[in-house]
Amino acid sequence: MSPVWKVVVFLAPLCPICQDYTYFLNALHNEWTATEAPVEMVGFFPEGSASQDDIEGFADTYGVTWPLELDQEGVAVGLDARWTPEVFVLDSLGKVYYRGRVNDLYVSLGKHRPKPKRHDLRDAVAALLAGQAPRDSVTQAIGCPIE
Repeated sequence: MSPVWKVVVFLAPLCPICQDYTYFLNALHNEWTATEAPVEMVGFFPEGSASQDDIEGFADTYGVTWPLELDQEGVAVGLDARWTPEVFVLDSLGKVYYRGRVNDLYVSLGKHRPKPKRHDLRDAVAALLAGQAPRDSVTQAIGCPIE
């Protein structure tokens, strides 16, 4: 069965917020894989932000086992992505059902909580898997700007 939902994550190898969020993204990927949820996650590095070696190094350093790619097709432009990390949940036709932050760990640039209070991406995907709309379809991503 092919995935019904696609989680697209925009990342930058030198963005410390992206580095911090790999823990949460890896946990979600592992959860969805273990439960055989119809969810696929892929990370894109905006063109000019990374080389293939940078991407491979990022995957090795942060234990990322889900696909990571250089965004050579303009996915970030097509989705109007503005930040790394910023996540989008799309259906098989490419309709966006959620966009924004992974969770609320970061309150602002350089300021974060000890642990997140809201798990926006997890909750959005759980709602969609249950046939419901996410409570919030848009949240504000905090991170490094995509240039």
